[in-house]
Amino acid sequence: MKKRFKSACGLCFFFVIRGAERLLSVRVLHGILNAFAFVRAGVNTTFKKIEPLPLLPEFLRSPRTRRAARQFRQNHYLGQCLRHFPDRLAEAKWMNGCEFEGLDRLRQARESRRPIVLTFCHFGPYFLLPFWLRATGAPAAALLGGNAAKRTGLLRLQNRFCPFPKIPTAVYQDQLRQAAEFVAAGKPLLVSFDTPVGKWMSVPWDGDWTFQMATHAMRLAVRHRAELIPCSITDLGRWRFRIRLGRPVPDELLATDAGRVRAGKHLLDEMLPVFQAHPEQAAAHFMRCWKRNSPGAEQRMSEVFTTHRPGMPLPQAATG
Repeated sequence: MKKRFKSACGLCFFFVIRGAERLLSVRVLHGILNAFAFVRAGVNTTFKKIEPLPLLPEFLRSPRTRRAARQFRQNHYLGQCLRHFPDRLAEAKWMNGCEFEGLDRLRQARESRRPIVLTFCHFGPYFLLPFWLRATGAPAAALLGGNAAKRTGLLRLQNRFCPFPKIPTAVYQDQLRQAAEFVAAGKPLLVSFDTPVGKWMSVPWDGDWTFQMATHAMRLAVRHRAELIPCSITDLGRWRFRIRLGRPVPDELLATDAGRVRAGKHLLDEMLPVFQAHPEQAAAHFMRCWKRNSPGAEQRMSEVFTTHRPGMPLPQAATG
């Protein structure tokens, strides 16, 4: 009963938000929903335990106060509201609030008919990436954890209102063949590099830290000779966002196992300015990937693979 009630409330909220979006300006709609998000985030922050931050590199450290936790949740709830009208994000009143950097890299790859893998991490409102990219005309989808059969009615409804409604916005962990076909067909696929599922490698970082990076995005890019482009999104507040597509990973780095560690370093370097500017927007998945090296540990520029370890969470990459 609880699940059905929650589903019914979600569907009602979906249609209410879509109606309000047509009647109200962005500023007024944000003001109304921000009040609800503030209350909801405050309640959850009060009654839910705040997990202590893991040890992190200096550039990722930010205060872990209850106020910061509430703001993080509040921004998350507000970002989720935009998923109710993805078909309208291309309109000027919404597109004016989203800055794009490096979008030409995506367009050039599509014009050259080269397969594209966009790799991202759990940082900022990452779950909005497929919707904003579709608003620019790119039929992007995200590779998610979980089972496709367990999609809620709300998720299926949201997909019907997306640009390119016949192309799914998500491919799930039990649909890896479909994911490969999606890339081979030239459609941009978003794949996270900070989910500890399947194979991963240790990427040395400045001698003191190591990042445990999932390699599925790289393996997809190698298999299909695709452009591997780092992609990030930052919440600038008041429903303003910045999406950045960095320099593609050079093909020669993906040609050998040893080169892939350097490819991983390339991805982190491309996203470093985003991490430094907004460390408070790092999500738990991303923070857990950083490991402090033991004193005197030697860093080997070689690829280290393992399988998913029991007890580590499966990704829910763009579901929020």
